[in-house]
Amino acid sequence: HMNLALLDPFSHNELPEVIEAKLEVPSTVSVCAFNRRGSMLAGGCDNGHVIVWDFETHGVARTLELHEAPVTSVSWTKSSRRLLSSGADGRLAVWDVLGACVVQLLARENLEFTGASTHPLRRDVCLACSSSTVVASREVSLVFWEAAGPRSLALLSPDAPADEPAGGGGEGAAGGSGGSRRQPPPLVACFDKPGERVLIGSGKGLVTLLDLSGARLAEMQVAGGPVLRSLALSRDGMSFVVVCADRVIRAFALERLFEGGAAAGREHQDVVSRVPWALAAFTSDSEHVIGAAAAAEQKLYIWDGDRQLAKMLDGPKDPIVYFAYHPTRPILACCAKSGDIFVWTKQYCENWSAFAPDFKELEENEEYEEREDEFDQQPAQVEAKAEDEAEHIDIVTLEPSELAHFPDADDPDIELECLPIRPLADDDESAEGGAGIGEADAERKAPLGRKRKV
Repeated sequence: HMNLALLDPFSHNELPEVIEAKLEVPSTVSVCAFNRRGSMLAGGCDNGHVIVWDFETHGVARTLELHEAPVTSVSWTKSSRRLLSSGADGRLAVWDVLGACVVQLLARENLEFTGASTHPLRRDVCLACSSSTVVASREVSLVFWEAAGPRSLALLSPDAPADEPAGGGGEGAAGGSGGSRRQPPPLVACFDKPGERVLIGSGKGLVTLLDLSGARLAEMQVAGGPVLRSLALSRDGMSFVVVCADRVIRAFALERLFEGGAAAGREHQDVVSRVPWALAAFTSDSEHVIGAAAAAEQKLYIWDGDRQLAKMLDGPKDPIVYFAYHPTRPILACCAKSGDIFVWTKQYCENWSAFAPDFKELEENEEYEEREDEFDQQPAQVEAKAEDEAEHIDIVTLEPSELAHFPDADDPDIELECLPIRPLADDDESAEGGAGIGEADAERKAPLGRKRKV
């Protein structure tokens, strides 16, 4: 994909434009997330399955089965070897992606996890948002995956009587104020870029910044006090964007939280049709805001930093319920209401004249007459070719990259850049497992008492 930039080196405003493909979806997918490099895409299904695609081939590489209710979120660790999934069945699971097995599990009764995200650096910490299925209570908590078992630390319980940060170490759901009250909207939360603080949005338009011990650092009220439906941080960690129930998307600088009071931020909306929004996020370069309209068809709005509408994309009559932006390329994976995943990308046009000004494009084939000495080798050309061949080119050493992960104390795993798939032998037993699935999946599907041939 390094050659994509060579197609037009003067194009700096790279944004999705057209639908390139539709992924093979074995079930209805409602949430998705790219790994750190963008080589794999994970999707959570309404039947409780988690699907992992090899994004280069768009093929299903793993199918993870555990949840008994819809999956509400998926999130990758820094090394991409582990995947976090949360479900409406009250389960929070950490998967070994290569082995297709659960390595950590947290289960809660009378509780549903509405969202979860892994720590940006540490694989043993995650952030979880939950709601009680019995009483009207919500909670944001940190979960520590320890050797003795998972331990949770409640950060914020806005439905508690005191309406203060919990700060304690309870493992259960926060107590509500009675089952007769209607269930409040779920909380939304995310880590900041270094993972030292947590950003939480409540249903009353209140955005709170806490440290990992639960201490309140800053607080800001969104102007008008609308219900916050989603919250996302930019890739550079300098800004965040919220989707409000008043049909307005608002973007704020993270430092604005420390000023307190009410703030309107940079408002983005469709002033003509006043469409509601399903989700909003930043592009990978943090320079544009993308909003998905909750309409009867796929409709995406892209604004620049000056709140000017840069693009408006119209798709099929299949509204978007969730999307994930690729970490490095102008690619958008959109989960539609039908359960399919549509891949939006930039429409590249080959422009060879950008590299050779004398290049001439022909409308049709023409007979070319070569000059007598046109392809004769000149002494200067022979010497230049010899110098090029003598130059040593290093193709082994890896240059450092912000996307690369090197094992450390926070995440000792070696980075998983892609999922290796071993094809099965073409015989009767392999036909039962199906071609193109991973070895771990084939062993799981093979009948008991019979060995699978490789």
